[in-house]
Amino acid sequence: MKTLFEDANLIVLDKPAGLLSQGDASGDGNLVDELRVRFGRHYVGLVHRLDRNTSGVMVVAKRSKAAERLTAQLQDGRLERRYLAWLEGVPRPAGTPLRWENWLLKDEATNESTAYPISRTPPPRGARRAVLELRVLSAGMLEAAHVSLCEFRLETGRSHQIRAQAAFHGNPLVGDRKYGSKIDFSRPALHSHWISFEHPISHERLVFECPPPEDFERISRESTRARSP
Repeated sequence: MKTLFEDANLIVLDKPAGLLSQGDASGDGNLVDELRVRFGRHYVGLVHRLDRNTSGVMVVAKRSKAAERLTAQLQDGRLERRYLAWLEGVPRPAGTPLRWENWLLKDEATNESTAYPISRTPPPRGARRAVLELRVLSAGMLEAAHVSLCEFRLETGRSHQIRAQAAFHGNPLVGDRKYGSKIDFSRPALHSHWISFEHPISHERLVFECPPPEDFERISRESTRARSP
């Protein structure tokens, strides 16, 4: 786990795939417990989460005031996050922006979210509006299937939002078996690569970028070779 920035109020870090953001029934190691040891105290302000098998940049508060202010930024859109993902298929030609809006319903028993058309009236009971924007950055072939590297910008932060919406629109994440991927990969190919927020105390605008890990980059190399003449 690499530290990108740290001061008395917060820490920005690169979470590896496979590490839980917080403890669950499995009892496996998790980011919050690791930070408790590092900080030398129980309080850890988890402002947002990444799925266990999602890698990338996170901001975590060290003080309750910082957590409250960062959470407020997350809720009103001032804390911005961008993700990279490899999808099956090509949603739109490279560089063209696309906006997905759906109803999203989380099944707590299965830890799975289902996306529904936003036009559905009334929406499923308990469903929440989920909105994101995406751009196709490149496209290639992997295991004889078309794949595309996309950047996602979240307008809402729902559980499994990118994974469920991508599956609904016919482009599941590479390796995301839970949401219908047919391509063999060790995990859903999703990486949090960019975050920007206002420092909760100094009010300075901060931006952090985190390059994808080796397994994610391997898809880039293999898909590039596949589309080379």
